[in-house]
Amino acid sequence: MFPSTTVQQAGRIQPLQRLNNGRRGSNDIIPPSTQFTPEIDEPQEAIDASDLDGKLIKSIEFKGHKFMTEQRLMATINSRTDRSFDSGLLQEDVRNLYRTGLIRDVRVVTDSVDDGVSIQFEVFERPTIRSLRFIGNRGILDEKLSTEAGLAAGDALNQYTIEDAKRKVKSLYKKYGYPMVDIRILEGDKPGQRDIVFYVIEGPREKVARVEFIGFDSELTNPARLQSIIQTEKGTLTWLYGGDMNYEKVQEDVDRLVAYYRNLGYFQARVGVETTPDASGHWITVRFVINEGVRYVIRSMQFSGNTEFTDADLMILLSLSENQPFNLGAMNIDNNSIKSAYGIRGYIFASITPDIRFRETPGELDIVFNIDEGEPFRVGRINVRIAGENPRTRTDVILNRLSMMPGDMANRRQMESSERRLRHSQLFESNPAMGKPPTIVIREPDLQTIKPQAPLPTAPNPVNVGEEEPTRATIRGQSPDRLPDIVPFQRLDHDQWRPHR
Repeated sequence: MFPSTTVQQAGRIQPLQRLNNGRRGSNDIIPPSTQFTPEIDEPQEAIDASDLDGKLIKSIEFKGHKFMTEQRLMATINSRTDRSFDSGLLQEDVRNLYRTGLIRDVRVVTDSVDDGVSIQFEVFERPTIRSLRFIGNRGILDEKLSTEAGLAAGDALNQYTIEDAKRKVKSLYKKYGYPMVDIRILEGDKPGQRDIVFYVIEGPREKVARVEFIGFDSELTNPARLQSIIQTEKGTLTWLYGGDMNYEKVQEDVDRLVAYYRNLGYFQARVGVETTPDASGHWITVRFVINEGVRYVIRSMQFSGNTEFTDADLMILLSLSENQPFNLGAMNIDNNSIKSAYGIRGYIFASITPDIRFRETPGELDIVFNIDEGEPFRVGRINVRIAGENPRTRTDVILNRLSMMPGDMANRRQMESSERRLRHSQLFESNPAMGKPPTIVIREPDLQTIKPQAPLPTAPNPVNVGEEEPTRATIRGQSPDRLPDIVPFQRLDHDQWRPHR
C-alpha cells in the first residue's frame, strides 16, 4: 500500500494515479489531465486536507521557481516544519503567495509520510524586472525617475506597469518645466525582455519670467491679490528656485480665478491665458486675460419654512442686504448664523439651504433660505468613549468640562465650546497626525421607540451618568475616541417647553 497523496490545484482536489512498480519517483505521479494550463489569478476555494490536521509537518518544498529564491518563498508562508499541519493555514499560505504579485498560479501537493505530512508548492511565476535604466536624462537624476516610475528590480513585469511608469515619468518632467518631453520604451515591452530601458528626449526647459493680469477692476482687486490665488509664479535667482513652467497648473489657475470672481458675484466672468516665450525659448511670460462681466446685485432676500423665528428676526442675523453685490463668503456666514440661532433653541438638526435665483433682468438675483427646522431636543444620556493604551482618565474629568447636563436644552453653541475646551485641556492628543482629537458626536434618537414623558425628569448627577455602560479612560495625553457621545432621549412639544426669544 502506498501512502495517500493528493494534489490541490486552484482549490480542487484531484486523486493521482500511480504506477504498478511500487517505487516512488519523479515519474510515478500521473496528473488526471495530459496537459496543465495554469490560469491567472484564479480564485481559490478551500483546500480540503482536514484529515491531515494535527500531524507533524516533516518537510516543505518549492519547485518551479526561477526568479524568486526559496528563502523569499519561505518568508511568504506561515507553515513551518516540525509544527502541526493546519489546512486553514495552508490555504492562507496560498493566498500569501498570490499577494506577492509575482506568482500567477500555485499547485499544492500534500503527502502523508512517516506519521507526518510533507508539503510541496509548485509555483508558476510571472516575469520579473531584472534591471531598469534611463537614457538621455540630464535634468532629473536616475534615482528620482526610478522612484517616480515605481519600478525596481525584482518587481512583477507586465505591459500595464511599464506604460504607467512611462506616464508618471512624463508627468514628472512636465512638472519641472519640460513641456516638450517625450518618453520612449526601447526595451521591456516585448515578450521575454526583462530589462527595461526608457529613452528620454527632454527638450528645452521652460521657466516663468513674468505673470501678468489684464482686464481686472483696480477698485475691486489688485495683481498681488490675484497672484495669491494662483500657483504659477516666476522663479527666484534665475534657474535655481521655482518658476518651472507647468501648463497643467496654468489651466488650474484659470479655474481658480474664475471661481474667485464668481464668488464675488461675477457669474459671467471669463478668464483666458496667453503664454509668450522669449527669443531663447526658455523664458515664458504668462498673461491672464480677465473679462469680469456684470456683477450681480441682490434684489430680495426671503425665508421659507421658518416658524420658530419670524422673517424680521432672521433678517437681523444677516450681513448681506438687498441692493448690494452678491458675495458667496458672506452668504455662507449668514447661513451659519441662522443655523446657530436654531441650534441655541434646541433645533440642533435644523437644515438651512440657500437657493440663488437669477432674475430675467441681467445682473439681478434673489436669495431664498429654505429652512427645515426639525424638532427641538434636550440632552439625553451622555456616553463617554475614551481610546488609547492603558486608559486612566476618569469619566467625571471629562463631564466636568462640559457645558451641558442631561435634561438641559440642547445648545449647539455650548456643544462646540465644550469640544474646544476638551481639545485645549492638554489632557488628550490634539494633533490630528498623532491621533483623533476629542470630538462630540450628536445622535438623533429613534422617535418610534420613545415613549412620551411629562413632565421632563430632573437632570441626574453628571458623575453617575454613563454607569449603565462600561467606559474606558485614557492616559493623560491620549485621544478619546468619539468623545462624548450625546444621545437625545426625548422630543419636546411646544406645550411643554418654549425657549426664550
